[in-house]
Amino acid sequence: MARIEFSANPGHLLKRPRPTPPSDQDDTGNSSVDYISKLPDAIILHIFSFLTTKDAMKTSVLSKQWRYKWTANPHISFSMSFCANRTKFRSFLAFMKAVRLRCTAIKVKSFLFDAPYAPYLASSRQERTDTVGPTLDWWLHFAVKHNIEEVSMILRKDNEYALPQFVFRCTTLVSFHVSCCHISMMVAVKWTSLKRLHIDHAELKDDAMMRILSGCPVLEFFELKRCWGFKHVKIESRGLKELVIDSHRFRGAEILILKISAPHLLKFRLLGDSKRGEFKVDKISSLVEAELNFSIKTDALQAQAQAHAEFVKRLVENLHPISKLVMGSWCLQVLSSTKARGLFLPSLKCRHLTFHVAADHVGALWMAKILESSPHLEKLCLQITCTTTFWNVGHHNFDAKETWNYAIPRIYQCLIHLKMVEIIDPGANWQAWEPVLFLLKFLLQNAPLLDRIEINSHNSRVSQVVEPWMLLEVARIILSHPNRSPSLKVILNYPSQECPSTSMLKCDFYVNQDVVFS
Repeated sequence: MARIEFSANPGHLLKRPRPTPPSDQDDTGNSSVDYISKLPDAIILHIFSFLTTKDAMKTSVLSKQWRYKWTANPHISFSMSFCANRTKFRSFLAFMKAVRLRCTAIKVKSFLFDAPYAPYLASSRQERTDTVGPTLDWWLHFAVKHNIEEVSMILRKDNEYALPQFVFRCTTLVSFHVSCCHISMMVAVKWTSLKRLHIDHAELKDDAMMRILSGCPVLEFFELKRCWGFKHVKIESRGLKELVIDSHRFRGAEILILKISAPHLLKFRLLGDSKRGEFKVDKISSLVEAELNFSIKTDALQAQAQAHAEFVKRLVENLHPISKLVMGSWCLQVLSSTKARGLFLPSLKCRHLTFHVAADHVGALWMAKILESSPHLEKLCLQITCTTTFWNVGHHNFDAKETWNYAIPRIYQCLIHLKMVEIIDPGANWQAWEPVLFLLKFLLQNAPLLDRIEINSHNSRVSQVVEPWMLLEVARIILSHPNRSPSLKVILNYPSQECPSTSMLKCDFYVNQDVVFS
């Protein structure tokens, strides 16, 4: 639309001409400027870092100058669906071969491989590139030779591929993620630049574990997921900041205790489901953050409750200097078992607590005890889970009201700093909300500075979008309950049903005020 202005002569209107668009011609005025073709190589390679190799190849149609740019891409990635048929797998091998024949990268920054393993990818003495294509050994050798920094290999099939020995001597590696590979090292590990290490679904002997830890002098993050075969994780490095043990596998009758010694850690996470066994963690005086969100499944459930409770209590005691603690529902359940009621915790320094609250009230007793031991608490997070106790499904072991009423005189002085409660709801029903509402009512009456309760729904699947009416009812119950804070604010965040994956609706509720949507 043209812009209209008044002229100096009344009664006349002048149309202001449209501004002349910038010329697409070069300095000579003979041809249009191709800005894409004039991008410097450094910018183009940076763009490639956000694309898969297959998508980078597609940029060859942009212009003549881009036709072969992808061949110098330092970020190489191959991925294929686990359910791919034979035809798709042959096409995948042909694609790997095409990339190999055209690759001219001087340096390889990342090599990512995520596909089912097949014998065609196994190493061989002679590379049959005419029919099979390059093997994984070839690609790893190529990457190491070109100063690789990041390697991620997700093979999704049990330990049929053995990592070649030269990988353990790659001094340029910064991040290494390996899954479902056979790890057997005959040489000393020289990962002198490695900062992040993820090992998933692999057998590691104690000797291999010792070689890995001694060969990574600057390692900062170490994750062991679904691994087995070792009895001891001993970390003496002061540089390692975070250790994650996820779903450890206790295999063999003799390996029933995993000992963990890491006196200089800042973050420690014990996650996932394990069968049998036990973890023994030495005292970590430098620890800042700990997460105990694991479970140990045994055949004799009730008989092991007391032993499990004492074991979890020892874990918390050895980690007690922390300022942030996450307690999973299984840990709370075993601690709240009948025989464990007499156990007590030392004073904790936690300012941020997270409880995974099960659908029953079994964990209520030890939630109260942990609150009693946390006089510096400022934020409490309640993660709702829809699971029930593993030994008394459908039966409450405790009277929740009696439990919290009994805790009032002992916890009251420990709630004077509590300012915020966050609730994470994955789409739970009313039964799962019951213990959370019990705890919230208790906090409203006994936390004088509590002025913010935030409820976040993180389930974005279309079929399981949280109905807002239930969260609105939760907010109504909270605000109608007597509380000690005159400025209490309840915030609801949940996915919009129109676009559950991206859109979030936010509602703010204030005491004695109308509902405000933002």
